[in-house]
Amino acid sequence: MHKSIFPLSLPAFTLALSTLLAACGGGGGSAPASSTTTTAAYGAQPASCSIPDQRTWLKAYMADQYFWNANLGAGNDSAASMDAYFQSLLYRPADRFSYTQSTAQFTQFFTEGTRTGYGYSLAFADATQTALQVRVIEPQSPVAAAGLVRGDTIVSIDGYSSAQITAGALTTVDTAGVSRSFTVRNTGGTTRSFTVTSANYTLTPVLNASVLTAPNGAKVGYLAYQEFITSSASALGNAFNTFRAAGVTELIVDLRYNGGGSVTTARNLASMMGGSSLNGQIFAGLRFNSQNSISNFNYAFTSNTATLPAAPLEGLNRVFVIASASTASASELVINSLKPFRNVITIGAATYGKPYGFQPRDACGITYSAVNFDSVNASGVGGYTSGLPATCAMSDDLSKQLGDPAERRIAAALSYIQNGACPPVAVNPDALQASARASSALGDGSGPTGTRGEPAFGELTRPAMLAD
Repeated sequence: MHKSIFPLSLPAFTLALSTLLAACGGGGGSAPASSTTTTAAYGAQPASCSIPDQRTWLKAYMADQYFWNANLGAGNDSAASMDAYFQSLLYRPADRFSYTQSTAQFTQFFTEGTRTGYGYSLAFADATQTALQVRVIEPQSPVAAAGLVRGDTIVSIDGYSSAQITAGALTTVDTAGVSRSFTVRNTGGTTRSFTVTSANYTLTPVLNASVLTAPNGAKVGYLAYQEFITSSASALGNAFNTFRAAGVTELIVDLRYNGGGSVTTARNLASMMGGSSLNGQIFAGLRFNSQNSISNFNYAFTSNTATLPAAPLEGLNRVFVIASASTASASELVINSLKPFRNVITIGAATYGKPYGFQPRDACGITYSAVNFDSVNASGVGGYTSGLPATCAMSDDLSKQLGDPAERRIAAALSYIQNGACPPVAVNPDALQASARASSALGDGSGPTGTRGEPAFGELTRPAMLAD
């Protein structure tokens, strides 16, 4: 519930994990105390990078820091890789969240704010799940330069049909210089083909920030936000400064594809949404396993403009959040943490269901994101493993661009602003969501595979909530 967020370099982060929250100024409460067992039991790194030493270190680390350490798996000594061994330690089925990735990929995404690949993700265009359409394009990516846009229908990629793509025919590409051919049909019915080459591109966490006008004339700030990474701070600040200058009185934050990231960045967004009256109130409480309960920590809302990207918006008694089964982790944290203080109206579908977070740990070039803590809001409410329900059920509308007031979910929010209630004819996505939750999302770009959520294909990010 993925998402530069760490003020420490990865080696320093590995050596000083216990001071991570304090170093970032998480705000409110006491900083997590160091665990007396961390260094004594297993050291900052494995004794060597041999497989036996890595496994010995990892099992000791998990026995100490893993949230479900009392239910730690035995560990499969026949595992073919360190990832497979890690998976054998996890508490199933409760833990569908923990994962590994190369430290290079972790650093690239969270610290550098870049990705290597093509820059697209796809979703089913129909409830029968036979056709794929483009749902998101990264604006600075190779496919964006080639003119691919949200709503284009996939005829084939590298010669593979939609059915073959959903079956996993496309290989993962996480290096630059690999060609990929596309044949697509736009919303006007025109078919074209083009070839692009994978490249390292800069992420654009803020996909759209604009001021819309509701039917009743209200000025509405609209923010489409993609990843909770610190490189998004400038764009977030610009968006909220624009909203303030325009005199917005309503706010729509679109998190429908946001899988999460930094807790501090989530706190900052929620603080700007909630206004300065929330300053010092509990944003979220992080709770570690019983062995490390001394590390339990409260993040506080802030109105400090030296910390926030921009001054908070004032006077909003309600906020609208567009959500889906791909809205995860730090995105869910924003929704849940604002609920004790503001009327949060969610448009779309139930969220992913990840109230847990990580303090990622690097060892021998692998970053282990094992669940370290769960989260609760100021009212002590957490545990939303089935997702946060939608106020107004409304299916996605891939035929319209994000920010278009006619897009189905945005239009529903504008209608609610006008009438004070969900639209009279809502599109109930329950059947599609049931299928979505049973499906795995497959990455044919640089994103990891096996993510639960709305069925999606392409460059995907695992749900993440990282204490920083």
